[in-house]
Amino acid sequence: MSPPRVQLVALAGSQVTGIVSVDNPNPVTALDVTVSMNDVLMGPSGELIWLEPGSHQWSLAPWLTVNPLEFTLGPAQGRAVSYTVTVPDGAPDGTYWSTLFLDSAGPNGYERDIQGIGVVTRVRVGHFVYVDVGNPTRQGRIVGLTYDPGVEAPPSVRVQISNTGTGLLRLSGSVEVRDAMGGLVERVTVEDEASFPGATHDILFPLASRLAPGNYTLLAVLDYGGSSVLLGDAEVSVQ
Repeated sequence: MSPPRVQLVALAGSQVTGIVSVDNPNPVTALDVTVSMNDVLMGPSGELIWLEPGSHQWSLAPWLTVNPLEFTLGPAQGRAVSYTVTVPDGAPDGTYWSTLFLDSAGPNGYERDIQGIGVVTRVRVGHFVYVDVGNPTRQGRIVGLTYDPGVEAPPSVRVQISNTGTGLLRLSGSVEVRDAMGGLVERVTVEDEASFPGATHDILFPLASRLAPGNYTLLAVLDYGGSSVLLGDAEVSVQ
């Protein structure tokens, strides 16, 4: 499927359209494809929380129509799925979003293995649709900066970001870990992290290894493409 996401621009009272391309890489078997829609928000750890369409104030789902909703792709065949966003009059400025899911399966929804047992095989891929209505405000702040030594996951620095605007933020940036003498212990970067309007959540910066006992300074810089960058710092003591 291509592209995995799109960001469109519209005015209140207007329509915009988009296209997502999907293909069947199998040269032998046809695929039955159905299109569905879900909303998504971001949890405090940065995880995605999937919701029913129309579940929050920035949901694009009530304005989104898709054609077709069901189709069959022949072997090695591709096609385009089009959608239209109808923005109502008076819609407040901001970024609205939903996700289109394309679910595919072999004909009749199953294949039989050599023992004759019916095995359901389905593939689901998502296409994120963002629409900027009017002039969304893009602003945020770093509200927390902590070291996580990791137990089941690698050690990391967690940067807690609060998106205080009405627009989607796409964040790139770095974290530096410095020792008590100011020496650089490690520098980690991330690229193209999303932050939804109104969300407060962590961005993880994985470290190569756990920090040795001692005192450290954490320095974070996040760039969202605005007129300034977001800065944060914290002192941590590792026992």
